[in-house]
This record gives sequence, structure tokens and C-alpha cells, in this order.
Amino acid sequence: MGLIENHGEYIKPDERLDDLELDGAYFIQNPSLYCFTSDAVLLANVVKIKNNGLVCDFGTGSGIIATLIALKTKAKHIDGIEIQSTLADIAKRNVIINNLTDKINIVEGDIKNITEYFEREKYDAVVCNPPYKRTESGEKNLSDTIAVCRHEIKVTLEDIIKSASAILKFSGRLTLITKTERLAEIINTMHEYNIEAKTVTVIKPKASKDADTVIVEGVKGGKSGLTLKELIVYNEDGTMTDAAKLLYNKA
Repeated sequence: MGLIENHGEYIKPDERLDDLELDGAYFIQNPSLYCFTSDAVLLANVVKIKNNGLVCDFGTGSGIIATLIALKTKAKHIDGIEIQSTLADIAKRNVIINNLTDKINIVEGDIKNITEYFEREKYDAVVCNPPYKRTESGEKNLSDTIAVCRHEIKVTLEDIIKSASAILKFSGRLTLITKTERLAEIINTMHEYNIEAKTVTVIKPKASKDADTVIVEGVKGGKSGLTLKELIVYNEDGTMTDAAKLLYNKA
């Protein structure tokens, strides 16, 4: 796996090619649309994927989470779904330039209608870096593409959880990353759709800072019982903590 020789033909004007520093992998992004953030990378490194597991990446964007899962785990196959055609197109080209067409499939479609694209109770894992903000909250970016990625314009947390429940196998896992302010909402909505929150990882940028992000892992049909974890990403001097290095395979 890695960058194919004639990658230039897959890059459009205004796009850039980033080195993922992982097995020779590269990644196409368009700065005027939506570029992945550290949250997506963090989620891809935290999510538990069983060997030969089937994975679905909701709101795949340009495909960063699907790409990292393909490169860093022994997943059998990853399906990614993205409603915005511009981002779905970039994701498809990222699959091609990294020689992952046998492992990743990108579909342009609406998560709310998930069973039109994917089979019910098929997947071992669903992963999602959802829009963090409700439609009515905050100022929306002037770019419609970025606004859809950050605000619940096209899909809500409930839509995501409901659709995940539909395609997950019994005991399959849904893993989400979001802001701490929405934690209670996620746990309650998971329960409503037969997914029991099992692990909550609270993310703190530094020990001296308040947590602002959480990763929630729920199990379809799981029994009640919640484990709380904490991850501090950086030391006070700005260097990465040992725990974060281990997570990112940089230790």
C-alpha cells in the first residue's frame, strides 16, 4: 500500500497532497472545502476494530478515518458514506492513490437512508465524527460544505445513532467523537436505539485544561455498565504525552 506512481492525474486544481507519514500513504485535501482535524485522527486511533471486521464510516468526508483504519487495523472491509458529492469524490480518489480499492468502498448517500445502501445487521463497527453543532447554534461558515460538516444541517446525532443501530450486528460497536456538552444526549439516544454506552474516554488537551471532547463507544444489545477513561494529549511543555504517543504509534 502507498502512493501510486502517477498520482498527479488524480489531483484537481486548488487541491493539495499531504503526506500521512504512514506506510507511504498520501492524502488529497481541498483547503477551500473541509480538511480533516485532529479529532478524526484521534477517533481512528481509538476505535476498536476486530480482525476481519466489517466497518462503516458515517460522514466519511474525504475518507481520512476509513483510510487510517484500512492502514492501521486488520479490518476486512470499510464502507464509507458521504452526502456531499465534492467530498465523496475526493474520498474515492484517496482510495485510489493509496491502492485501497480492494478494502474501501465510498458511497455518496444520505445516512438517514442507510439501509438503501448497506445491509441491515451486517457490520461489526460503525464509526463517526459527526457535526458537533446543532443547526441553530453558533455562526455557520460561509462555505456550505464546511457548514454541513460542522452543523446538523443534513444529519443529526439521533439520525446517526438510529442508522448505526440498523446496520450493526448484535454486539457490534458504534464509536463517536463529539464535544463534552453532548455526552448525555449521546448516551440517552444510544439507549433509545438499543445501543448501550460502554466506554467514555474524556479528552483533555493538557492536564491543566478542562476536557472539551469525548469519545463514546456503545455496544448494540449490550448490558448496562459504563467505564470512564481519560486521555491527556499534551504535556504542559507542548510535547505529546506517553499515552498519546502509544495511541498514535509514536512511542
